[in-house]
Amino acid sequence: MLRARILTALVAIPSLLWMIYRGPQWLLPGFVLFMTFIALREFAAMALTGVRGGTTMVVVGGMTIAFPMGLIQSGAAVSAGIVACLVIVMVGTLWTARDMPESVNRAGQILLGCLYAGMLLPHFIWVHAVPGTGPGWVAMVLGVVMAGDAGGYFGGRAFGNRKLWPTVSPNKTVEGAASSFVMSLLVGVIFNLVASPHLGYLESVLVCGIINVLAQLGDLLESMLKRGYDAKDSGWIFPGHGGVLDRADSLVLPIVFAYYYAILTSEHLGSGW
Repeated sequence: MLRARILTALVAIPSLLWMIYRGPQWLLPGFVLFMTFIALREFAAMALTGVRGGTTMVVVGGMTIAFPMGLIQSGAAVSAGIVACLVIVMVGTLWTARDMPESVNRAGQILLGCLYAGMLLPHFIWVHAVPGTGPGWVAMVLGVVMAGDAGGYFGGRAFGNRKLWPTVSPNKTVEGAASSFVMSLLVGVIFNLVASPHLGYLESVLVCGIINVLAQLGDLLESMLKRGYDAKDSGWIFPGHGGVLDRADSLVLPIVFAYYYAILTSEHLGSGW
């Protein structure tokens, strides 16, 4: 598995950097929307096996949110997409309902899938479009999260002793989490010195620390979902890493944070604090 992880990273990292910095304008949005489509299907396969119309409702509802976010990027369009998603899921549930209490509970799970994959992943497109610093933010989030993943993996194997949260993720340790945090800070601060968004030193430490905490929280949330649905991996598309949801679980919360941090503090970026 380690060899597959390394080989996947050796192919994925240069490809992602080219896409972020040099690729045609349409490529990253197209890639993110395609990954969103795969993630929605993975969620349906994991959570809604045997549910009549479940996959269709998750995919159609989620993409109804993702397309306005990725292609139109206006508040009104995104709001309309969310409303349309809700209507699609509710009408679809009514159309396929057999056992009413169970159908209503399933509708909640379908909406969770629509929002989790359909709304969070397209924030990569929004961050990339931030004027001036967008590509740097995307690359920084990817670098900090990947460094944290590597630090947690190797630190946990080398020093792991105390379980972090065994009921959610039995293999994660306190030592692995600490190693992940330290590695994210080191790589993030170095990355910030050589690439945009060029935050101040203390600001970069704070931002990278928050990104790592959110990444580890996202990983635990995905573990909770997989344990709840009795699934080992969400998919298989990335050798050694599993599916899109397995790979993106530690990215979705950091990229959402990065977007709102970037746009809400844009007048302070580079101030040097």
